[in-house]
Amino acid sequence: MLAVIFRNIKNIFLGWMICVPLACLIPKKKNLVLFMGRVRGRFFGNVKFLYLYANGLDKNDSEHYFFTELRSVYDKLRKNNLPVVMHPTLRSIYLLLRARVIIASSSAWIKKSKYHLLFKSRKVQIFHGLALKKVELGIAERARYNRTLKGKLDNTLRGRYPFYELLISTSKLFTDNLFANSFRTGTIIESGYPRNDIFFRDSNDSNIYIGCDNEAISQIAAIRARGFKAVLYAPTFRDTSGDAISEGILDVPELSDFAGKHKLVFVFKFHLSTDIKAQLKEYDNIVVCDNSSDIQPLMKISDMLITDYSSVYIDYLLLDRPVIFFPYDYEKYINKDRELNFDYDWITSGPKCFSQSQLQTVIEDIVVKRKDDFVEKRREIRDLAFKYRDGNSSERVWGDIRKYLIETD
Repeated sequence: MLAVIFRNIKNIFLGWMICVPLACLIPKKKNLVLFMGRVRGRFFGNVKFLYLYANGLDKNDSEHYFFTELRSVYDKLRKNNLPVVMHPTLRSIYLLLRARVIIASSSAWIKKSKYHLLFKSRKVQIFHGLALKKVELGIAERARYNRTLKGKLDNTLRGRYPFYELLISTSKLFTDNLFANSFRTGTIIESGYPRNDIFFRDSNDSNIYIGCDNEAISQIAAIRARGFKAVLYAPTFRDTSGDAISEGILDVPELSDFAGKHKLVFVFKFHLSTDIKAQLKEYDNIVVCDNSSDIQPLMKISDMLITDYSSVYIDYLLLDRPVIFFPYDYEKYINKDRELNFDYDWITSGPKCFSQSQLQTVIEDIVVKRKDDFVEKRREIRDLAFKYRDGNSSERVWGDIRKYLIETD
């Protein structure tokens, strides 16, 4: 118990004895909304697209800021005349104490005293994916430490599992099987994901490409203009580490030769927790994207997706294009990494490959033979995963935030 208290000295004295009392005493500014960028404030995902939507509304609609700890993000948003704040600074602390609403897409927003400074603010969790695997409380329940008195005290002092007044889902399927069991929340709204609006419309807003690997996007577009098809490989990370390339499951030179033979370009977009780019040399038919960049524009310009247990698959269903599953480590993953929220064979609407030779055969069937046996299955899962499929999720989510958290006392 003393070890837990010692580890949380900062949280106890700075957080609970200074920040929380201030948060309770200082009145909130009704229309002040803060957007918490994920992973130290990177500019991608649901928070990015909802923030851009809010920024395009009447300026009297709200006062809002994007929060980041990265100077590169701060400078880029400032250059584009977008409201942004660096944290920690005196200004960011003041805004945290005054904020009526904060919008986050992960649990990492609590760090650097933000949980304590936002103790009395209303919180929205929009999350960063329609996870097939268990997350947050779904993982916590398995950890013995979290069930002990020490674990409960540690989590309380850090604010590890905060209460969200509003949690955004996309359908009853994910409300029941993912979100209701993963977060402490008051209301779950099935409004849809703002990041997927990009699939339904052409936009001339250059701000959409902030946070993207624009060099890779241009390269892919140029290759596709020559008649090549783009195959996006986007696997999830492993809690136990590892990936198909470093483990020798994929032979990259062979994959590049295969791509050239069939007029393909493979686009590697690894999870931001997977550092793979340094391991790869340059190949004519392979583009390696920045793993911390926004994946939505990459999905939009790809012709096919290869993934494993990643939530990008669910988003990709909205594009109605072929998906191949490459769960080469399935038994290890479900036993040592994460349990799944769904029966894998049921939720996955595409062929499953466990070796490179199988993978290349299936790709060849799709590209050369035009074989696609999963059209109906994809649409079945898509319709269960998304209550709305219209590109208006940002509008609905923002409307719900105003209705439930801003316009009510």
